[in-house]
Amino acid sequence: MFYVNKIIGWVLSPLGMLFLGCFGGALLCRCGGRTGKRGVSRLGTLLVAVCLGLFWILSCGLTTRLIGVPLEGDEVPLVDTLELGGCDAVVLLGGGMGAHEKCGRAEMFSSADRVWEAARQWKAYQNGDLKLTLSGGGVERSTVPLLKDLGVDEKCLVFFPEARNTEEEARMIAASGIRRVRLVTSAWHMPRARMLFERAGIDVLPVPTDYEMHYCAELPLQIKDFFPSADALWRNSVAVKEWVARFCYWLKGGRQR
Repeated sequence: MFYVNKIIGWVLSPLGMLFLGCFGGALLCRCGGRTGKRGVSRLGTLLVAVCLGLFWILSCGLTTRLIGVPLEGDEVPLVDTLELGGCDAVVLLGGGMGAHEKCGRAEMFSSADRVWEAARQWKAYQNGDLKLTLSGGGVERSTVPLLKDLGVDEKCLVFFPEARNTEEEARMIAASGIRRVRLVTSAWHMPRARMLFERAGIDVLPVPTDYEMHYCAELPLQIKDFFPSADALWRNSVAVKEWVARFCYWLKGGRQR
């Protein structure tokens, strides 16, 4: 199911639709030209035109306001999460971090706010042995140095390098005996992440951060928002991927909150 979700997510992404649509349209045009069937050629041309139009729409800043902002929703109140109470662990999902030998230190990408917020939560509630969990390969070279710089005790870090996605991480954390967590992730990812952790039997105190969709939507609307841009394409690709993931988990019987 992991690879199926990845494939479906790519197919329905802006770049995936553009590539497959243009490739399919070109094949239809070629077949129509060889067989002399104008209807097939016209269908191919129409398919290419539709895909280019969709790509334009999904590459515009205006679209972020329509499909990105609803992801961050209102189901997680915008309150000071330090008032939500204690827990067994702070769970940091992802972190938008990387590492490279030329840099000499961790690289912080767009969702690195997660790391700062996870450290803030741990420092506010640590009682000497409060765990802070991490997943994915390479976090020792990227995320861990920043967490240590922010004051987190390395002895309290718990790693789940085998987890390939949020669902697997939730299951592994539940299997470790952790039952109540402060879940730190981007606001657009929080509803699905919370649902997956609760399905695994974990009580979740949500700590959303990285409100990129709302931030972009709150900027004044400009003429450039009606034209494709790399930044908007990235944000809208994230939004499409998240909507597809929510739908897939809904088909599997997931319960949204």
